[in-house]
Amino acid sequence: MPHANNIFTAQKTYVIIIAALLLVLPLLYGFSTGIMIVLLAVSIVSLRYHKLVFPKAVVLPMLFYGLMMLSLLWTDDTGASSRGLERQLALIMIPFSFMLMPSLTEKTRNTILFWFSAGMALFALLFIGLATLKFTQDGNTSVFFYHELVAPLDLNAIYISVFVSICLLFLLFKQKKTPISIAVLAILAVFLLLMSSKSIMVATGLLGLFGIFRTFKRTTVLKLTALLGIGIVLLLVTSNPVRDRFQRELTVSNVKEVMESDRFNKVYDWTGTTLRLFQARIFSEMIQEDNAVLLGYGINNSQKRIVEKQKEYNLWQGYYTYNFHNQYIQSFAELGLFGLLFLFLLLGALLRQYILGKDMLFLSLFFIMFVVFFTESYLWRQRGLYHFLVLYCLLFKALPQKNEPITNETN
Repeated sequence: MPHANNIFTAQKTYVIIIAALLLVLPLLYGFSTGIMIVLLAVSIVSLRYHKLVFPKAVVLPMLFYGLMMLSLLWTDDTGASSRGLERQLALIMIPFSFMLMPSLTEKTRNTILFWFSAGMALFALLFIGLATLKFTQDGNTSVFFYHELVAPLDLNAIYISVFVSICLLFLLFKQKKTPISIAVLAILAVFLLLMSSKSIMVATGLLGLFGIFRTFKRTTVLKLTALLGIGIVLLLVTSNPVRDRFQRELTVSNVKEVMESDRFNKVYDWTGTTLRLFQARIFSEMIQEDNAVLLGYGINNSQKRIVEKQKEYNLWQGYYTYNFHNQYIQSFAELGLFGLLFLFLLLGALLRQYILGKDMLFLSLFFIMFVVFFTESYLWRQRGLYHFLVLYCLLFKALPQKNEPITNETN
């Protein structure tokens, strides 16, 4: 029977737990919460068998949580803010787990990300299979696209697109090309297209092009660039929901009207772009009217003011549950300038490490998050918060640390 120190310090232990935590993110929240608690417990016990050495970058999320706690001093709804602190507790638990666990190797990191990628490919096949079954019943092709594709698990296509994008970039630039990894990459590429998240598709394409030119030999660059070009042309010249979504944004969005109108009717034709611009508009009005620029409203305490503004402009009540759908604005509104600063520090840590080490995974996580933060309050949702924190901490934990022996890979 293996000794306890072998179990709690083995790389394989953390491959299993961290990969499992990532793989259950599309499922009910209870699964990821339970595995996060297991990870924390194992990491605490492991400290008996190794010296504590941790990357300074993992402290940033914990300090961010400290700012959220301080906001209890100025919030006018301590009940709402206390509930917000409960939802954001992962900002402490996940970094603390990575801080206490033994150092992880780059091989361990890549193994975790491969299993996450393979798991997302299985989810993709499941969703496409269920959509096919539904299509045979009603003949509606919309079941293959956007939110409807991932509706069987009540998921948001944008969040799943972020998961898939990171996996795609990992497989493209860090994983050895085998028949299995190529098959997984192909499945995820199709899945990303079907989910039709405009911003994530564009961001992934730009990162892919940059990485291809920086990483591969000229012949490979030409082949991959040609393949990508053919795909883009097909999307543009054929009738498909992906092109339709881009076209709708260009033809329906009336930016001037959204930014200047004093009142909207209940059936106003909002697009993703105009609705987010409207939310940015009322944010600007809110913080000026309430003098909340420096400190914000307190964690989880901006929604009632959003609803007041939406009523003022006569929006349909179905939008009253919408937050700002922008992580930069959400952080600013609830935590003021300091909240926005912490967000930039987290992204800046990733970008700085890419500049130092030229590891495409750091650039990928930085750029995809930089983009999605414009369209979603990603860290204010458990699925997004767990995903970002696990990948952020994993990347920094797998960097070589001074004076820390690496445990046996085969343990």
